[in-house]
Amino acid sequence: MQKHFHSIVLFFLSCLICQQAYGTHIVGGELNYKYLGANNYEIRLTVYRDCYVGVPPFDNPAFVGIFDSNNNLLQTLQMPFRGLDTLPPAINDPCMIPPLDFCYEVTTYIDTVNLPPRAGGYQISYQRCCRNQNILNIVNPECVGATYYATIPGPEVVAVNSNPVFKLWPPPFICVNKPWVFDQSAIDLDGDSLVYELFMPYDGLTASCPVVTNPTPSPAGSTCPNSISSCPPVPVSPPFPSIVWKSPYTTTNMLGGVPMQINSSTGQVTATPNLQGYFVIGIKVKEYRHGVFLSETKRDFQLIVKACPQVVVAAAQVPQAICETTTVSFTNNSTGSSGLSFNWYFGDPTTLADTSHATSPSYSYPGTGSYSVTMVAYVSSKPACNDTVNTVVSISESFKASFSFTAIPCSENLVAFTALAENPPGTSTDWKWSFGDGMTSTLQNPNHHYTASGNFPITLVASIPNSINCSDTLSAQTINVVTNPEIYVPNTFTPNNDGYNDLFKVRGPDFAVFYFAVYNRWGQLLFETTDATQGWDGTFKGKASDPGVFGYYIKAKCSEGSEEIFKKGNVTLIR
Repeated sequence: MQKHFHSIVLFFLSCLICQQAYGTHIVGGELNYKYLGANNYEIRLTVYRDCYVGVPPFDNPAFVGIFDSNNNLLQTLQMPFRGLDTLPPAINDPCMIPPLDFCYEVTTYIDTVNLPPRAGGYQISYQRCCRNQNILNIVNPECVGATYYATIPGPEVVAVNSNPVFKLWPPPFICVNKPWVFDQSAIDLDGDSLVYELFMPYDGLTASCPVVTNPTPSPAGSTCPNSISSCPPVPVSPPFPSIVWKSPYTTTNMLGGVPMQINSSTGQVTATPNLQGYFVIGIKVKEYRHGVFLSETKRDFQLIVKACPQVVVAAAQVPQAICETTTVSFTNNSTGSSGLSFNWYFGDPTTLADTSHATSPSYSYPGTGSYSVTMVAYVSSKPACNDTVNTVVSISESFKASFSFTAIPCSENLVAFTALAENPPGTSTDWKWSFGDGMTSTLQNPNHHYTASGNFPITLVASIPNSINCSDTLSAQTINVVTNPEIYVPNTFTPNNDGYNDLFKVRGPDFAVFYFAVYNRWGQLLFETTDATQGWDGTFKGKASDPGVFGYYIKAKCSEGSEEIFKKGNVTLIR
């Protein structure tokens, strides 16, 4: 009774482990076999898992199925777990810093099995679920498993064979927007001819039953479309379905960017990915003996594409312009590994001593002008990884700005403003206008519409951003605005120098063409002007005119080609 209870507990724990095993962890693997003689074969299963994202551990044991050519299960190898290794975050570019936010573990299961010659040969497989849910290039990655598969040819093809073994496992990650070149060649113990291809990896077990185990558990809860009602007690028989690529990815474009390619003769893989993320990759090597196909080794692995910072990135910040001083301070924004050193060359043609090894130095130039500055950042232990940045320093005696304005004729109080500045070469200016009526603008040459008449003080602040002393403020000019768009002519005026109504003056919008004349009652011309801002002060040839009635005559145009405006009438001079 106690023994029976113990068995129930073990079964319950096994089921619990299987339920918890539904998670993402499989990142790659392959199956190899080597003929040892006397019909004995060494079976070697290599499996990789993600130890950060992955939930379940490696299988212990791993169930490997051996099938005949008709897909019948002949036997199941229960291969014990032998321990694991963690892959280091290595990178084959000494000038790049490998990312540390990932972890891959690898284990290799090894067993020996006797397989007598059989027509059609043997099929060997191991299956698991599931892959990383963050994979970008396959459909429903969290529901997709993996199958690692190999075939042993029958005696009608060849008497003895060992399948090819890839020499190197690909790196867990490659760098985004960086060309990737990798040796994916294999070794064949029999000296067979090898041909390399990209291939579409196989799917595997389901999320509801992610592992073959004994005793067989009930299916775990899963929202995956490939859930099954009962878990397999033994390895599932071939044929095996393939994964489904997620558009726009295909077997010839597994990464995006510059598509992955493999040299069919050498096994060299090349690609330049342009998107960060997780990707499933399939590579296989076929073996031929005297032109006869024997078998192939399929490798299925997850490749992470990440941003890889450089060991040295040189970056320097200088003011865009310097005015009224010749001493410049430099800001060093370089990044990279520890132990960075710097060589500065300040571009002063008057001396050979225009250098510094300081991190953020200052330098006094001999005078105004433009100077080319170079900074080299380096790590002494990695001389090939130096990085250089070039910049320009512009020094001026001063920064001056000016502005003008013109009322746009017949525009109902629209004024055009124009600003100018003497910028050092290669610099730009920021503008800030204040139009005196509470409104502002940051354009260089704005137009502004006034809604009321009056005198408005204009202020302009011109400055070069990221500069030293390069700013000028102008606030001395005042604009007089008349809001009446029609011509207005007073009927009386009192030129008594009291400051009120001393001039007989036309009021109205600014005209492109303007003529104003005043006559006495005998038709004698007393005053004329083409400037709408001018008026008659009641004198003629320096003498004050007597009080009386005088005539006036006005012609105006909004533009040279517009219709002429004409007006005439009388005005009374009162003293």
